Amino acid sequence: MLKLLEVLLSPTREAAEKKQILQDDFHIEMTKKLEKEVSIMCNLSKGIEEIGIREGKREGKKEGILFSIQSLMETMDFTMEEAMNALKIPKTEQEQYTKKLKQK
Repeated sequence: MLKLLEVLLSPTREAAEKKQILQDDFHIEMTKKLEKEVSIMCNLSKGIEEIGIREGKREGKKEGILFSIQSLMETMDFTMEEAMNALKIPKTEQEQYTKKLKQK
């Protein structure tokens, strides 16, 4: 059962490979309906992977900005607001960084 799930949800296997494994290893006959469902599962795993990558990039960017703010505050003796202005962080986003910096 675990191997079957690994095959279906694998982000590294192509749909054709998954179909072949299902036929050869699990003796599952590929009907048109099942082929469509396998394709949906392939798209699902790719979609989840892409969401994870985007979220990771977003979090990495936030951490980089926080580091830059802290660095300017320490090395240039800037206030938090001066550092964010120097980095051209929009006013609409400054509050979220202020909260994060106060938590550290």
